[in-house]
Amino acid sequence: MNKHAGKELPYVPDWRADETLYSWAAGYHAIHGNGSARDTGALLFDSEHACRDRDATRNLIHFAKTTQFALGSVQWILFNRTAIGSFTPFLAESRKQKLYEQLECCTGPGWRQLCGMPASGLHDSSSMHYCDVCVAEDLANWGLPRWRLPHQLPGSWVCLEHGLTLLTFRSHVSHWVLPPIDRSATRSSVITCDERVALERIASLALQLVGTESLDVDAIRQALLVGLRDRGITSWRYPLNNAQLSSWFSGSAVSGWLRRSDGPWQRLADGGWIHDLLRNRVGDHPLKWMVLWCTLFADEEGTACHQRFINPVAAPHWDASGQATIWGATPPSIPADIHDVIANASTLKEAAQALGVSVSTLRQRLTELGTNPRSFRQDAGFEQRKRKAISAIRSFIEAHPSCSRAEIHRKCKAAVEWMRLNAPEAYTEAVESLDDLRSRQMPLPTYH
Repeated sequence: MNKHAGKELPYVPDWRADETLYSWAAGYHAIHGNGSARDTGALLFDSEHACRDRDATRNLIHFAKTTQFALGSVQWILFNRTAIGSFTPFLAESRKQKLYEQLECCTGPGWRQLCGMPASGLHDSSSMHYCDVCVAEDLANWGLPRWRLPHQLPGSWVCLEHGLTLLTFRSHVSHWVLPPIDRSATRSSVITCDERVALERIASLALQLVGTESLDVDAIRQALLVGLRDRGITSWRYPLNNAQLSSWFSGSAVSGWLRRSDGPWQRLADGGWIHDLLRNRVGDHPLKWMVLWCTLFADEEGTACHQRFINPVAAPHWDASGQATIWGATPPSIPADIHDVIANASTLKEAAQALGVSVSTLRQRLTELGTNPRSFRQDAGFEQRKRKAISAIRSFIEAHPSCSRAEIHRKCKAAVEWMRLNAPEAYTEAVESLDDLRSRQMPLPTYH
């Protein structure tokens, strides 16, 4: 039994400006000296290993009660004092509802897993970021450094106050840590003026998204497609060209910095992810949307550009013919029954025969819709295979509620392997029910 259960703090320190939840807990541990990181974790979060969750620990309801809600509600803390606040605007309503349901729970999947982001591979859970000039100012003002929220957000690689690239602190030790005070740390790479401007735009957008309402991702995608065509990067007549998109992005200032950076986001430097992102064939990580938007619209005024990202339909778009639209008209779509015929057919010829048209007519119609037959069939088949794989795993979990992930991998090998190769984020969605059934391990009793 937790000896701190039901205990309220006699004194609750206020937030230090824009510090994160983890920073507050680490500062509390440093000032009040609870003896061990486990004691602090058990007191604040009812979890001895809470210090390992540097984004946000799961049992936030315990923290809110322990601090007598003096620091805000569970939802406010999660959305405004952790990096999770930059993920939530991108979530679909169904996934966001699961997040809301978890707010009052003390067990269950982690916050990043609920957001469906671990599969992206763009997050380094062992690292935190800081600005040494900010640390010096904090020491002068409070006598203690802090982890600033703007520095921990996806896409934040520079300090917006000092224009310096952020330093990285990596630690695998289970302890409450604050930014190092030693100013002898060196930055990994030199940054050019153009790169600094580009990174500042991304960091500014990331900060502006924290705590905002749900974004219209489809409208953002449409705005990007129109922007790419207006700038001659892609054509209005033909489908997206992966080579053209990659070549354009590789020549940008952001790509140059990413190529020299040290972090999982380095894989974005070649721009090969843009084609799949716009075709909605992979998980939509916020970092990808922000990087692409700020790179494409780098010639526009920053504040207006960011506001348009939050509300893409607020500004009309004028095409080359002088026709005003709201970021272009949505292209015509194929009726659902015809869509399924094409997707399920073994070949395009088989689909044409089933529909009673010639192959050339069907191919021409698909081309008019902005895609080629092969891409259309691949995309349609992708979604069907994805739903089928998710259904297979969920059915197995329903039939075997006490199963382990290892058993899922053995018994649903085909579904798991397909997800690993084609849709890693779908696996998290498929095993959500398994995580809900599992409760975290109870701490061992202590005897005095």
